[in-house]
Amino acid sequence: MQDYWKTKLTELDTELCRAVQLLTKRPCEPKNGGDHYFIEADYSNNTDPQHILTVWDLIEKQAGNRLIELEDYPERQCLWARVVFVINDKS
Repeated sequence: MQDYWKTKLTELDTELCRAVQLLTKRPCEPKNGGDHYFIEADYSNNTDPQHILTVWDLIEKQAGNRLIELEDYPERQCLWARVVFVINDKS
């Protein structure tokens, strides 16, 4: 039952992780953050600034207004993103 939070991931969330993984050629596994999730986009395979900006733009575009935070950690060679879950209010 500890992976229940993964049921909150939408098709777009899954697609975001898949797209980041395709671009970076590194695993991109979402991690639970309560009312949001985190992803790490490891760009150690390609540290070209243009490539990093491409990954950054992809995350911004795919997450849209659900993106809470996006940081670059050059010492770890990764981008770190925090994205809020979609709230399905059917009331």
